[in-house]
Amino acid sequence: MKKLLMALMLLIFANSYTAQAETMTPDQTAIVTLLKKMYAIDPDEFDYATFGAKYKNGDEVVAGKYDPPRQCRLLAEFLSKEAIIKEKGINSGCMTGDAGNFRYPGIDDEDLAPLTRLEPLPKPHINTPVIQGDKAKVYVIFKDGRNVFYYLKNLPEGWRIYKVESRTTENWRSDIKEVRERDDIVNVFPPEKPSK
Repeated sequence: MKKLLMALMLLIFANSYTAQAETMTPDQTAIVTLLKKMYAIDPDEFDYATFGAKYKNGDEVVAGKYDPPRQCRLLAEFLSKEAIIKEKGINSGCMTGDAGNFRYPGIDDEDLAPLTRLEPLPKPHINTPVIQGDKAKVYVIFKDGRNVFYYLKNLPEGWRIYKVESRTTENWRSDIKEVRERDDIVNVFPPEKPSK
């Protein structure tokens, strides 16, 4: 009975996924493609600005090159200018404010870094984007209940993320103001401006 139920659920999911792909607009398809491309990039490059490292059996066999300017260019492929904070000084480069690792909420640095990662990174399920004019919102969820809301705008260079809200609990509610006081919201960027 369990096998039949699992097969039925898998069939329903496959049909809804196929229907989603067939009914998306070109803008929705562009946004989903952008997010899939972003999730295909290892945290070594996206979060830590280390490019070209190669790993075998959990060991680094080719050292990566720390390249903050390249990371800035990479982030600009996905994020709007106001979502990227450029750092100056010894650790010059780009970052996403206090949000840190917004793509995988609740996953610690040691579980992101390839040398200390014990399990593969979770696969995101990207829902159909909701578009209103030149702005869009996309809900991404992982099997363990972690989830992310991406807010995008259509700029001359294409769709770019300008705001992210990610959580580690399953109980995401659509009323953001209500849950903003709760401590299970992991990341919000860009940082909100203090009220005067």
